[in-house]
Amino acid sequence: MHYKVFGITDIGCTRSKNEDRILINGTVYSEGEVSGEITLPSITAVCDGVGGERGGEIAAQMCLEELSKTGFSSLRDVKKDVLAIHDKVLEQAKHIEEHQNMQTTLCALALDEKGSGYCINVGDSRLYRYANGAATLLSTDHTLVRYLYDMGEISAQELKTSPDRNVIISSIGGDNLPPRIDVTSIGEPFGELVNDTIIICTDGITDYLGKTEIEVCMALELPFEEKIDALYRLAISRGSCDNLSIIGITAI
Repeated sequence: MHYKVFGITDIGCTRSKNEDRILINGTVYSEGEVSGEITLPSITAVCDGVGGERGGEIAAQMCLEELSKTGFSSLRDVKKDVLAIHDKVLEQAKHIEEHQNMQTTLCALALDEKGSGYCINVGDSRLYRYANGAATLLSTDHTLVRYLYDMGEISAQELKTSPDRNVIISSIGGDNLPPRIDVTSIGEPFGELVNDTIIICTDGITDYLGKTEIEVCMALELPFEEKIDALYRLAISRGSCDNLSIIGITAI
């Protein structure tokens, strides 16, 4: 099976540089739009260099460059691969003072040669699956507020509105603890459901829209690329003050 892919990464309205990166067909992009087709096996991803940390964009670039070299397949131990990338980012940071403590999120769709799909997640970028008119969040944010919510210490409303909601507790390159690396199946083989689409995005998108907006935009009578672009433009219109990255992948 073949898949159409369309991605955008953008500096946004207020930032001085883009610390986001996207990986499509083995190439890392730091700006602009990318479209094409992907075949199996493949790995497609976003990274968000951690805001306020020195060298966030370097960590994001390095993470995706190393990820593109792994040659994903059903035989790969992808969690081991991501941990090795974390160690390389840590080692790089030791040698350049201005890059010390550089960190990044990572969220990826890995498709093996059989069409089985896996969500790989570290941090608070997100992966959704849209099919049959509904969007489902398949990743779990590694944030302080999500941890507090899971422990029953804050409410669902506080989870959405807390000023600390972007404080992440797991990242590639963070030197306090090894990262939490979630590798979870997306369920049915990708492409078997009606209008099957994966959407991967950084928090410059997801802080301003969620599953309802994804469902509305994906139901529009527009070409696939324009649906993904509509999500990006909606986040901009709602005042996103961060870098923005979004990738859509759909079966053709």
